[in-house]
Amino acid sequence: MEEKKEVTAREAGWQHVHDYFGRTSVDRGHFHTFTGSTNVQTVVAGGHAHEYANVTRVAENHVHRMSGISSVQMPVMMGHVHRLQGTTTVDDNHSHVYDVYTGLPRAPRNVRRGRFFGPFSARAEGAEAREEPRPRRRLRAKKPEAGEKP
Repeated sequence: MEEKKEVTAREAGWQHVHDYFGRTSVDRGHFHTFTGSTNVQTVVAGGHAHEYANVTRVAENHVHRMSGISSVQMPVMMGHVHRLQGTTTVDDNHSHVYDVYTGLPRAPRNVRRGRFFGPFSARAEGAEAREEPRPRRRLRAKKPEAGEKP
């Protein structure tokens, strides 16, 4: 018997990203900190994954680059997270290891999101949606009444 997996609307087609931060391993007496956001998800076997790439903060007058593909999603209480692990680029004759988990999913920035199309909207019935212009508001200077100072 095949087990039915319930898929929420959010998981079905919702584009999302994850923020992450952390620090690298200590090598040659120093470590680097980093922050970043993943790319939107890519469907893979067993779920989805995210690509990521960033540059560490400066330490000992140099930086390292980090990039890779996250693990498949891991369910947690309020959603899911991914694991990012790997080795930085070799700079100043050494590299660092990192191993962090992302934060919870969020909508990507700078992406136009559709409006709500609920059961009472025009598009729910197949009709063409009308764009009504917003009313224009003008600021007018208040005229002083008789006897008032301007």
